[in-house]
Amino acid sequence: MSCVKFGDMDENGWLLEDILHGPSEDNSWLLGCLHGSRWSVALEPNRKTDLSEITNCAEQVKKQCNIGSYSSDNPLKVTILGTGWGVPFDSAVLSQELASQLARSPEVKVTFLVPENSWCVIDKMNAAREGVTIVEAKKQPGFDDHSDWLYFPPQDCTTDIVVGVGEKLGKIAQVFKEIHKCKDIYITSDPLEEHARLLEEKRILEKRIAHHGKCSKNVGLSQKADLAVAPGPKISDNLSASLRGHEKHVFKLTPGILSEFSDVKQATAEQTKFRILILGGGNPDNFEQEGLNTAAEAVAELTDKSYHLLFAGAAEGEHDQFAKKFSECGVSKSRLTIRSLAKSREELKSLFCEVDLAIMPSSEQGFGMMGLAALSSGLPVLVHEDSGFGEALKEVKFGTSSIVDSEDANVWAKAIKRVRNTERKIRLQEAASLRSHYDEKYSWEEQCRALVQKMLTVVSAQPDQTL
Repeated sequence: MSCVKFGDMDENGWLLEDILHGPSEDNSWLLGCLHGSRWSVALEPNRKTDLSEITNCAEQVKKQCNIGSYSSDNPLKVTILGTGWGVPFDSAVLSQELASQLARSPEVKVTFLVPENSWCVIDKMNAAREGVTIVEAKKQPGFDDHSDWLYFPPQDCTTDIVVGVGEKLGKIAQVFKEIHKCKDIYITSDPLEEHARLLEEKRILEKRIAHHGKCSKNVGLSQKADLAVAPGPKISDNLSASLRGHEKHVFKLTPGILSEFSDVKQATAEQTKFRILILGGGNPDNFEQEGLNTAAEAVAELTDKSYHLLFAGAAEGEHDQFAKKFSECGVSKSRLTIRSLAKSREELKSLFCEVDLAIMPSSEQGFGMMGLAALSSGLPVLVHEDSGFGEALKEVKFGTSSIVDSEDANVWAKAIKRVRNTERKIRLQEAASLRSHYDEKYSWEEQCRALVQKMLTVVSAQPDQTL
């Protein structure tokens, strides 16, 4: 069909819209398939052109732009970067849950790209049951950080969109996008979680400067990404404000109930001790930022020695340092258990079954995925009102019952005591009810449906179009 060509219009060219004399039931879809396309269509003037020729032309545009053509037979290919399947850390939990939820959309094919040997056969089977394909990036000589192997995906790992959660994977997604000519989505990370990974010998002042730097990097990566996604209302609001001058839209994705933890069976039997769980990022320098001082002082306020604090989050070799800090807050060794970070999801589930209450007293949590994991497992939770999870709970029926609007240890002690004064069986029923209301408010299905529509907009956008 020599009369039809793709490319820039010359001064004698005709736009397809000029040929079609206004939209109608027969030809409106032709205009629609060109919407957002980078292609223009030219027809040689002075030549009679029939509708079938135009239709053929539009089909070519539609095919090359993939606009409106995604389906179960021709799915949108999404690659989510990860450090492993089943890793029990905040950003890893979000990455895996998002992969599982997006895979439920028939028009989406999800690949989970991880470093070599970061998964086992059972992980691959579990992922496959969720509709997710695990692909590994091979070990690269000279790259000690296994995450850096993701810069070198298999040659047959093609994608329409690559997704990176957090600063490290967000940078990889940027490079992935440039090399593989796809679109990228950056999901901002919790600055406190990123901050916990800093070298442990850094001084407090250096730590605060680095923390500020992490926030700035979040903004920079979000600005450069084809689509910026923020987990929860707190991070979304802060990021939207930072990007307002750049006219950059931020897609708010409030994490819903985590399916992998929702099958946990909580026993109703009361124990002599009332065990209070608080999770940490491993670095004793973050003691105050993570609200561990508030938790410790609150337990110390409770003179009944049956209240027991279980801290899970000491890095290797740091148990004594944490013990010293808890002791300085008034918690005796007999009322304290210190453990390392959970190494698997199963270990984390067992931990949720062992305790009576999970608390998150830090106001600096961008969201707090571990608090959500605890609620997802049916465990009662108390969180700070100003945390991202706390702000999300405000919008949930009965959510305020799990919110503490203070950093005062005495206020936290009273809140903990109030929870204990309720029979365990009733506590678990209330937690299950809150979980149900939270799931209804922040439906993964509804949010992922909206995200997929946004992805389709992204892949069809002009290269310089701001979303």
